Amino acid sequence: MDVCGVVLTSGDEAALGLLDSRPLAAHAASALRGSGVVGLVVVTGPPGAPPALPGAIQVEQAGSLHGSLHRVLPLLAGADVVVLHDAHRPLAPPELVVRAVAAVRAGADAALPVVEVTETVKQVDAGGRIVRTVPRETLVQLQTPQAVRGEVLAAAHRGCAPGDPLLPASIRVTTVPGAADAFPVRDGHDLQLAAAVLANREAAARPAPGPAGR
Repeated sequence: MDVCGVVLTSGDEAALGLLDSRPLAAHAASALRGSGVVGLVVVTGPPGAPPALPGAIQVEQAGSLHGSLHRVLPLLAGADVVVLHDAHRPLAPPELVVRAVAAVRAGADAALPVVEVTETVKQVDAGGRIVRTVPRETLVQLQTPQAVRGEVLAAAHRGCAPGDPLLPASIRVTTVPGAADAFPVRDGHDLQLAAAVLANREAAARPAPGPAGR
């Protein structure tokens, strides 16, 4: 089954700065390639941006994620599964790609990683008054990367409007377990947190020192 991956950027990643000397999109693209299940990787970016990953195809981004995806779609013709990833989630582990793709291979039109909502959620009226507590047991937070059957994605974007969602609500969607590291990086505080998480991840991957010599 041919699997293609797309990293979508929105134009403000560069303003946040680099994460471990690399753009956010480069980290996101590495997760797709590192999954072992994605072949072609396409990354959208600003004009003149260097390739986010060796061997990846760089496409100039549009004014919206929806528009950027439309520019990429011709490159995805014939793909059985397309993995859509957001550059703002640079530390999403490759395992999320594997889970999402496996769910589509098992028959879903699309598979979205989710994590539980742990905070109390309140609904308010127009005046800011609390009207009810929303049961958080019925809520989840969506993450990326998300996998979708290629033919479903292509059909959904034929004649769609610019404001339509990337994935229509009418398709068969299943969820897969998300990951704590797939949090969004939207500001400087998030970037500092991502740097700390990345440093801890790299430290854990180093081999333990051997016994001291005599």
